[in-house]
Amino acid sequence: MKLKFLTLCLAAMPMVSFAQGSIDVSAAAPNFNDPEWQERFVGSYGFLSGAEPKVSPDEVELLQDLIELMKINPSAATERLSQDIDENSSAALLFVLANLYFQQGDLADAERYYKESTERFPDFRRAHKNLGLLYIQGQKYNEALKHLSRAVELGEQDGRNYGLMGYAYLNKEQFLSAEEAYRDAIQQQPDKRDWKLGLAQALLASEKYNEVVVLMNSMLQDEPDNATLWMLQSNAYLSMGKPELAIVNLEMVRAMGKAKRESLFLLGDIYFNQRNFDSALDAYQAAIAKDSKYDKFSTGLRSARLMLRARATPQAEALLSTLSETYSGNLSNDDELELLTVQAMVARSKGDEDQAITLLQSIVERDGARGDALLEIADYYADQDDLERSILFLQRAQKVEGFEFNALVKQAQLMVREKKYSQAAELLRDALAVKDDARVRRFLEKVESALRS
Repeated sequence: MKLKFLTLCLAAMPMVSFAQGSIDVSAAAPNFNDPEWQERFVGSYGFLSGAEPKVSPDEVELLQDLIELMKINPSAATERLSQDIDENSSAALLFVLANLYFQQGDLADAERYYKESTERFPDFRRAHKNLGLLYIQGQKYNEALKHLSRAVELGEQDGRNYGLMGYAYLNKEQFLSAEEAYRDAIQQQPDKRDWKLGLAQALLASEKYNEVVVLMNSMLQDEPDNATLWMLQSNAYLSMGKPELAIVNLEMVRAMGKAKRESLFLLGDIYFNQRNFDSALDAYQAAIAKDSKYDKFSTGLRSARLMLRARATPQAEALLSTLSETYSGNLSNDDELELLTVQAMVARSKGDEDQAITLLQSIVERDGARGDALLEIADYYADQDDLERSILFLQRAQKVEGFEFNALVKQAQLMVREKKYSQAAELLRDALAVKDDARVRRFLEKVESALRS
């Protein structure tokens, strides 16, 4: 399932979609490095009288000998205990050995002994719980839920158990179950932030946006500097069709100095859809400035193209200048040519035809299969009333994969301009064979009507 952000409907301009792919559950991930987590886990070395497998007197003595070693040298304790394990060892002793392996990051051996422990004592509640935790860390969510649910059946009411179940359900995109599990976790541990973040993710995915806003307001009272909370609430506002409130949140994150590239591009997109091109440019440039990995060039160039299509030529030109300066020396040949193509488009938009054709010709000299550049050159010659040259470049573009449709439609438009309706109709039929398009079908109907007339 995807988080759906409502697109803001603006007429006569290109639109930016805010859909951002599969739900990101990272904000809801439990913090296994939390000292409280670790304390509770290490505490599971003990046993609950009457509720868990019996420990023989010899095993009690062994564990008493090992208890101090466990604290100062878990590896040595593990090695010694593993040598004393045999087919007669209790499920409790196997459980302790599994804990030691788990504590040291040896998940394979930990899994082995947890499973063996539950096989010898099927109702071993804490073994099921710890095995569920192990599977959560290994991203094996089906197996995790099997054991965490079994722990609940056996009487486990700990908020952590419910929270881990919520996290597993969230990753399985079973959002209603995730919501229920997180609510149970919060009831047991009302101050635990992880579970509230998980609940917010589940509510967002279930399109319960008002509840997300209320939950985030509550959490922000205690953590006003938490950028994650501001971002989650901004997502809810966008989905509710309230971009102005989303802007407030995103600008708050930016003012705190915690805005990441993605949130700044999102902020730019919202400003763009509101036709606030100067603010959009500022946000886009801020996002590019944070691109230390030099892997957001395509996103920045896409923003420049949108600016140009919206006739925000000065802002498009400024953004291209930022892209050129930022990514100089870090672009592939294809990226360089694409940048030059958009720069040529800006030059044509400004009326600087000489600069435009110089750039375009240099592009096709470097790569004669640049369909976008070939189409731009064709448009240039069409504007110069040199239809013969324009058609030649359109025919070249037609041979480039991905540009056949547009090249055919542009040729048809030139034929209509020359009142050669029969040729135009044939070209449009060829275009529709490449891609069905309602506007082209209507165009063809008008051309055929002109033929009949």
